[in-house]
Amino acid sequence: MTVEGTIEVSRDESVGRVRVTVTLSRLAFEALMDGEPGSGAGSAMRMESALRCYLGDRGADRPAWPYPSFLRAAETQGDREVEVDVEESLWQEFEEAAAAQGVSSDQLAEHAAFYFAAEADAGRLTERIIEDLKPGPAERRD
Repeated sequence: MTVEGTIEVSRDESVGRVRVTVTLSRLAFEALMDGEPGSGAGSAMRMESALRCYLGDRGADRPAWPYPSFLRAAETQGDREVEVDVEESLWQEFEEAAAAQGVSSDQLAEHAAFYFAAEADAGRLTERIIEDLKPGPAERRD
């Protein structure tokens, strides 16, 4: 018997990943999605980006980084669930950050969503400021 063709090896993308479900308030979900409709894949990608962004700024000494102390006793509203396939090491690091701050993973995920949205808005604000600093047509000297 002769078999023609090529052998294809598929890589299992799930190796070293874990599926987690985080619950967010409607407001946090809308901030995470930046006003775009929330699809499963889109919200999962943005949530993973929010986790990475948040953990990436851990040592940056930003006042907005730690979970707000006045919210520690509050529970998240849990209006929206987001399922995320995330690297196991990233999720473990995130859970450790939540435990170190004395909050649940859902509380910190909500904070990370707002943090991520604020970072995205800051970038757009910077772009607007730069555009405003450029000379207008009447101000240009050719």
